Amino acid sequence: MSTTDNIPWRANKSDEAGPRRRAGAGAAGKKKGEEEDQQAAYRALTQARNDMGQTLGHFQEVQQRLNETSQTFDATKRQYDDFDFKMKSASQLLGQLKRRTEQDSKYIWWSFCFFLSVVAYIVLKRMRVFRMMHFGASWTYWTGSVA
Repeated sequence: MSTTDNIPWRANKSDEAGPRRRAGAGAAGKKKGEEEDQQAAYRALTQARNDMGQTLGHFQEVQQRLNETSQTFDATKRQYDDFDFKMKSASQLLGQLKRRTEQDSKYIWWSFCFFLSVVAYIVLKRMRVFRMMHFGASWTYWTGSVA
């Protein structure tokens, strides 16, 4: 880098008249300078186009990754929805099973009570307790009606 590059009043080098420039090369030098400027502009535009192409490529990669992520999220949501449906149906089935279990428990207890009452009836009948109760009740009634 030369020391004259930082001087603002010497920024345009094509208009410089220095010891290295030839005296008769004014018009040809301007034409050559314009061509160099056009080539520099062309290179800058080409570089900008390439940069934009790379940026566009990056955007396309990002778009593809976003699409893949979106598909993954959709698949995960579908799985969660399926799981939610299965959980709801399982919950309903468990509720029905619980109600049936409670009903069965009631039936078993009532059946057990009926069984005990039948056993008590058979035992009391075999021990002739009913005959003694009948005899006691009838004797009490007879005693009350005679007196």
